[in-house]
Amino acid sequence: MAVETETIRNVCLIGHRGSGKTSIAEGMIGLASGRSGPTSGVLDYTDEESERGMTLGMSVANLGWKGRQVNVLDTPGDGGFVGDAFIAQRVADCAILVVHAQDAIQVVTERVWRRGEKEGIPHIIVVNHLDRERTDFGAVIEQLKGRFGRVGQAVVPLNLPIGSEDGLRGIYGLLTGTSFVDGEQRAEIPEGMEDEVEAAKTQLFEAIAESDDTLLEKYLEGEEITTEEAFDGIRKGIAEGLIIPVLAASAERMIGIDRLLDVIAGSAPSPSDLQRWISEEGDPVPCDPDGPFAAYVFKTYVDPYAGRLSVLRIVGGRCRSDEALTNPRTGSSERLGGISHLVGKDREPVDEAVAGDIIAVAKLRDTATFDTLCKPERQITFEPVDLPEPTAAFAVGAKAHGEEEKVFDAIRRMVDEDPSLKLERTEATGEDILAGLVQMHVELALERVEHRYGVEVEARPPKVPLMETVTNSAQAQGRYKKQTGGRGQFGDARIELSPLPRGSGFEFENAIVGGSIPRQFIPAVEKGIVEAMAGGSIAGYPVVDVKVRLHDGAFHSVDSSENAFKVAGSMAFKNAVEKAHPVLLEPYVKVEVLTPSELVGDIMGDLSSRRGRPMGVEQRGERQIIQAEVPQIEMLTYARDLRSITGGRANFHVEQGHYEEVPPNLVEKVLAANEREEERAAS
Repeated sequence: MAVETETIRNVCLIGHRGSGKTSIAEGMIGLASGRSGPTSGVLDYTDEESERGMTLGMSVANLGWKGRQVNVLDTPGDGGFVGDAFIAQRVADCAILVVHAQDAIQVVTERVWRRGEKEGIPHIIVVNHLDRERTDFGAVIEQLKGRFGRVGQAVVPLNLPIGSEDGLRGIYGLLTGTSFVDGEQRAEIPEGMEDEVEAAKTQLFEAIAESDDTLLEKYLEGEEITTEEAFDGIRKGIAEGLIIPVLAASAERMIGIDRLLDVIAGSAPSPSDLQRWISEEGDPVPCDPDGPFAAYVFKTYVDPYAGRLSVLRIVGGRCRSDEALTNPRTGSSERLGGISHLVGKDREPVDEAVAGDIIAVAKLRDTATFDTLCKPERQITFEPVDLPEPTAAFAVGAKAHGEEEKVFDAIRRMVDEDPSLKLERTEATGEDILAGLVQMHVELALERVEHRYGVEVEARPPKVPLMETVTNSAQAQGRYKKQTGGRGQFGDARIELSPLPRGSGFEFENAIVGGSIPRQFIPAVEKGIVEAMAGGSIAGYPVVDVKVRLHDGAFHSVDSSENAFKVAGSMAFKNAVEKAHPVLLEPYVKVEVLTPSELVGDIMGDLSSRRGRPMGVEQRGERQIIQAEVPQIEMLTYARDLRSITGGRANFHVEQGHYEEVPPNLVEKVLAANEREEERAAS
C-alpha cells in the first residue's frame, strides 16, 4: 500500500565539507530503525568515499518517522562535487543547510544557498558540532541572520542548546517549552537559561506572527498565540520561505537529531504544499496523485555487474511495477521493472509509488539523467538542472592499443552517472577531452573507470590549438618533375596566396584560362594545397584564413597525373607561405568571473598578468561579474590559481572566442609553453 502524498517529506542535506551532513543523516537512519545511535557506512559506501573520508556523490535514504515517510538526500560538501547538491535542491521540497558551529559560512555554504534561492526551495538550518571548543550558538545565529536574513524573511532559533562545548547536554524546544536531556523530556526551563529562553521565544513568536496576518493582528492586540497556532504558523512560514528556523545539534553525540526529525515530520512542507514544478512547455505541474503521471530522473548509478539504476522523483500521478511509460526526449517506450525505495545502496521493494515520492528503477533501456518519463497520451518534459561549468580538463585515451572502445565505453558510463562531467571531441587537436568541475573531480572519475571496469586510461593536459596564417600576398610556383625510366611524373602549378579576414577559413579560386592545366587536374592541385595547409612553416600548426588563386601552370600530355599535380599544388603553397610573412595565431577565450566585490582588483590584476583584456565589470546581486578576453594558453592553470587568489570565493565560466596574432616578441614563449604541455603529456 503506497503512502499518501501529504505524509511524504523530501529533504536534502546541503552545506560545506566537514559540516557533518552525512553524520546527521546516518543518525536519522539509526533513530528511524530503532537504534540509539547512528548507522555507519550506509550512505558513504563506495571504496573511494571510504578511502577519502568524504562524500563524493549523492545518496538517498528512505525512512519512517512518526507517521511520515522521509526521503533524505545526502550531498557532497566539496566544491568539486557540488553538482549533486544543485540537483538535490531541484527534487527535494526542503533543504537542510548544515553549518559547522566553529566556522559556519564557507564558500560552498554560500554557493548552495544561492542555488536554493534560485530553485525557490525553503530552508531549515542546523548548527552542528556544538560540542566542540570555542562554539557559540548565539554568535552563529547572528552570523546566519547577517548573511541569509532578508526583508520579510526571519532567521530564528527553534530550539536552544543546553550547555556548551564539552558540557553540551541536550536541547530546549522553544515551542514545546520542554527540555530533552539524555533521552528524557522535562517540562521546565534549564536553570540559568531563563533570560536566553525569553529573548529567543520573543524573536520566534514575532516571526510567526509576521508570517500570517491573522496571527499578527492577534499578537499586536496582546493575545497569546497558542502552541497549535504557532506550529501551524511555523509550517506555513517555512513553506513560503518567510521563516528559516535554526536548530542546535551535535551529530557525534546524537544530540538534536531526534528534534530535527520531529521538525521535518511536523513542520517541513509536503510535496503537495509547494508548486515548484514547471514543464518545459511552461505549464505548472501540480503534485497531484490523481493527476497525469510524470517522473523526473535525477540520478543514475551505473554498476558494471548490476547495470543501470535510475532514481526518480514522481512529480504527478502514481505508478506500479511493470508500468508502460514514454520518454519524450527519445520517443522510446520504457517499462518500469521492480520499483523500490533506497537506503544507501540497499533497495526496499514497494508495490506502488505516489506523487511526491522518490523511487529507484533498474535497467531502463534508453533513459538518462534529467529525462522525464510519462504516459504516452500525456507527454510532459522538465528542464535539466543547470550545473556549474567544467573548469578542469584532460585529454583522455586508452593506454593499451586495442582497448579504445572499452575505455570510452567506461568513460561514457561515468558521464551518464555524473552529468557534471563532459566528454567531447576537439576537432582542432584531434583529442577527446574529459572535463569536470575541478581537477580532483576528473581524477576521481578516471580512478573509478579503472577500478570498476578494469581498463587503463591515459590522461594528459589538452593541447592548445595554435594556428598559422599569412599577412601579405605572395605568388609562387610548384613544379614537380620526376623521370625514373618509363613514364615520368610532371605537374606545374602557379598560385597567388593572400590573407583572409580572421575566421574565414580557406578559399580556393580556379583562374586557369586557356587550358594551361587540364580541368581534370584542378581538384588534385586543390587537394595538395589543403594537405599542405595541415602543417605551417613556423611550427607545423595548421594554416587558416587564406585564399589561394590558381592562375597558371603547365602539363605534359603523357607524364602528367593527378598525383603529380597534387604534389605541385603542395609545393606551390609551401613556397608562397614562406614569402607571405607567416605569423602564429593563438585562441582567445571569453572569461566571466563571478566574485565578491572586494576581490575585483586582485582578479583584474591576475587577468592582466595573463595578457587578458578586461571587457567590463557589472553588478549581479551582491557580487560582481568581470568579463575579459584572455589567451587560452594563459588559462591552463586558472582554476587552481583563482581558487588560491580568492580562497575559493569566486567561480568562472569560459567560452570559446576568436584567434589573434601572437605578438612577435612572444612567439617563442607561446611555442615553448605549448611544447612543455605536450612533453608533460608524453612523459
